[in-house]
Amino acid sequence: MTPLFDGKTLDGWSQIPANSWAVKNGAIASLGIGRGVIYTNKQYDRYRIIFDMRHIYGNKDHQACVLVFCTNPIEGEKPLDALGGIQFQVPNGGHWDYRKGHNNGGKGEFTSPDHPKFDVHEWSRVEIVVDPATHSAKMAVAQPVGSKAVETLDFHDPTAGQPGPLALQMHNKGLFDEYANIAIEENPKDDDLITTR
Repeated sequence: MTPLFDGKTLDGWSQIPANSWAVKNGAIASLGIGRGVIYTNKQYDRYRIIFDMRHIYGNKDHQACVLVFCTNPIEGEKPLDALGGIQFQVPNGGHWDYRKGHNNGGKGEFTSPDHPKFDVHEWSRVEIVVDPATHSAKMAVAQPVGSKAVETLDFHDPTAGQPGPLALQMHNKGLFDEYANIAIEENPKDDDLITTR
């Protein structure tokens, strides 16, 4: 897998609004600015992403969020809220559909297999596999890091799925989340969740 974050800088990432994320103790850390999104400069098609995350504090509290199937911002135009992406709330599997004309919980698009409730304040290892061709994405979580993961969320909608950046979202003002050890595998040989093996 290829690292997307070197643990020291935000090279390869862009932010909306500016200065809403920073590097702290080897992690990408949110700074409490509402609706803050940090996204990869590169766009991806089919990929597997693995990272570690924890939620530090929130007022009002909300799960940490990852966005897939995002719409890349166009210079000079107002970006879509949450980049018009599909939101995976990590680690416990909440969700939202931010696509234009949707902005809802995505009824019928998401399924959540039975799984233990994870402590959001402890580090979790998260794997998300994204495939625009099958209009699907799925997530597995391991807690503690290094243990066997379990699948927590599955998304499928025949009208969704497009190449785009990967993004981390600070949902509300006053949220402090951290993401570390972020790595990507482009065009994996299958869509299996490898951390569940």
